[in-house]
Amino acid sequence: MERIAIITPCLLPVPATKAGAVEGLITRIIEDNECYHRYEIDLYTLFCDSGSDCAYLHTKIIPIRTGNCDRLADKVLDKYYRTVSKTASFRTLDDVIANAFTERIKSVEYDAVIIENMMSTACRIIELCNGHYDFPIFFHMHNDVDIYRSPEQIRQLVRSGVQFIAVSRYIEHQIHKYDKNAIVSLLYNGVDLDQYTRKEIQDNDTVKLLYVGRIIPGKGVKELVLAYGELDKELRDKLKLDIVGFSGFDRDYEREIRNMASIYDNITCINQLPAEEMSSKYDEVDIVVMPTIDEEPFGLVALETMAKGIPLITTNSGALPEVVGDGAFVVDFVNEFVNILSGAIINVASDINLRRSLSERGYNRAHSIKEFDIRNYYNNFIQIIKAQEITTEDKISVIVPVYNVEDYLIRCIKSITEQTYSNTEIILVDDGSTDNSGRICDEYAASDKRIRVIHQSNMGLSGARNTGIDNAIGRYIFFCDSDDYLQQDTLEKMIDRLKIDHADIVCCGIKKVRNGTEETMTNAECGRWSGHESVVQMMRNNNICSVAWNKLYKRSLFDGICFPVGIQNEDEATIYKPLYKSGIVSYMPDCLYMYYQREDSIIHNDLDKRYCYLIEALSDRIEFFREKGEIDLEEHSRISLLEWIKYSYRNIDDKLIKKELLEKYRGGLCISTAPGVMGIKKKLALLTWKYIRY
Repeated sequence: MERIAIITPCLLPVPATKAGAVEGLITRIIEDNECYHRYEIDLYTLFCDSGSDCAYLHTKIIPIRTGNCDRLADKVLDKYYRTVSKTASFRTLDDVIANAFTERIKSVEYDAVIIENMMSTACRIIELCNGHYDFPIFFHMHNDVDIYRSPEQIRQLVRSGVQFIAVSRYIEHQIHKYDKNAIVSLLYNGVDLDQYTRKEIQDNDTVKLLYVGRIIPGKGVKELVLAYGELDKELRDKLKLDIVGFSGFDRDYEREIRNMASIYDNITCINQLPAEEMSSKYDEVDIVVMPTIDEEPFGLVALETMAKGIPLITTNSGALPEVVGDGAFVVDFVNEFVNILSGAIINVASDINLRRSLSERGYNRAHSIKEFDIRNYYNNFIQIIKAQEITTEDKISVIVPVYNVEDYLIRCIKSITEQTYSNTEIILVDDGSTDNSGRICDEYAASDKRIRVIHQSNMGLSGARNTGIDNAIGRYIFFCDSDDYLQQDTLEKMIDRLKIDHADIVCCGIKKVRNGTEETMTNAECGRWSGHESVVQMMRNNNICSVAWNKLYKRSLFDGICFPVGIQNEDEATIYKPLYKSGIVSYMPDCLYMYYQREDSIIHNDLDKRYCYLIEALSDRIEFFREKGEIDLEEHSRISLLEWIKYSYRNIDDKLIKKELLEKYRGGLCISTAPGVMGIKKKLALLTWKYIRY
């Protein structure tokens, strides 16, 4: 059975013995998992004496223990980040959680990891596991952007290939606001609709209003009391307002609300109530008021209210409009908010027909949207995190450009036809070969119906690949040069990884084969990145690489993209484009592609004849990212261009070419324009070479 890890915020224990909305949803997942047995779950949660994994057959509780010093330090840090720094915050608890996690993965393998709502924890785990984990990570975001879910942390997770789960379209929008490259799935919170019997709307002499929630400024409790005070006395005498949610502690804002409410006989302040008492409390009231002025990430109280058919007055804060739809009386929280809220209370409280209409619309909406039903929550969660299934639709088109390679072609073709993954089409593009290569292609096509041969006049490597792309019918594309070959399980491993990671491109490790010896060319650390970050990895590390042929691509990535005909270094001119278009790009270090180096291959042609092609390709790349407004990728591309000029200068003897290269290097390079994306040391090194060649 597959195993996943769920890392809770570790603010309250799970199972949710001490309440907590997030903790309650996690509890629902592990309890439903006991019924459906989909996963073995490792649950990282705050240690609680009453918590035990004895009650669960398929969940192992990994308790996170903290000392008094750690708790005190985190309180001080929280105060500092909220009042002084106001930047991305971290907790000492994050290190405790991350250390427990990294210790655990020494002995178990996860199929997925889900981190709940604390982005500081996710960032710390990513830092410790970077390059060493081969499981997808999901961040489940329940709250809006703040010091524990900062823009900087969002961007860090996106760069690291973390996928997001948002509780609303509003939260999805907030994530994309700070990084458009984020991959976000939607998972609405839900309620147990079976527990909500519809309330009958009666025309009573006294109308009872209810506020339930935390007593904090962002919930608009003060504004609600002020709005109540603006009502004329005759109407106030007919309205009763209960404010439920006081903590029982002497907090400044709560004390202010109690003092304001004390001057009205019909306002009652009530401490937090257990769930079973809240259910009966809802039965007593005629209208629920939810005057949120901070952006609401979801609005569970609103959904609960509509599920019971109770008329709801609320604001257009955050996700509330998408939750309530036309099932509530929605007001703007603007400068005249108190007056507007007061008017809404008058309208709804005074009009029994309006209340009945709101009840009908709210009840129908809550009970008709299946995503709001908590019974579907577990399955919807599983659909997001599980590996995508391999189906008969997942055909791979393997494109092999062929030109005068009769001595190597049979080895290449056999390595593809003998793959353990057989749902393939093999497109052999004979690019005007003058030896026996074309005949060999035809012979193999006659014995294997998966092989198609296309004979064409010589157009070069780019032209042959473009022909293959144009004729491919597979959902995925893989390029293999005709003098190279594959390990027998290359395609199977790569499509498995693509499905597990929900990736658009998967890259594998490369072995160079020359004179009977094999040498690993690529990094040993695995990884996954956003498409944007994968372009950086392509330019800076030996993992993704700029070649076409160690990658399994979704075919759709090549819509509107082709290899440039008539130039060398066509990969450098092309591959960054599908990478950039991708959502997730994964790298597996397994050396599945065997790169055979011939002395007469294109790459070994004289540098003084081909240096200009890469200069042109890199110059085009710079312009591509400049037009996209991707400043960091533009600067990385400039660095690659400058490094290539340096390399060519050092390895070419022709003095005229060296002079031309030096002029290109010096052109426009000064302190203000030198790329600084890799830091001051790199910037100074680039500037130094302008004057001192070394």
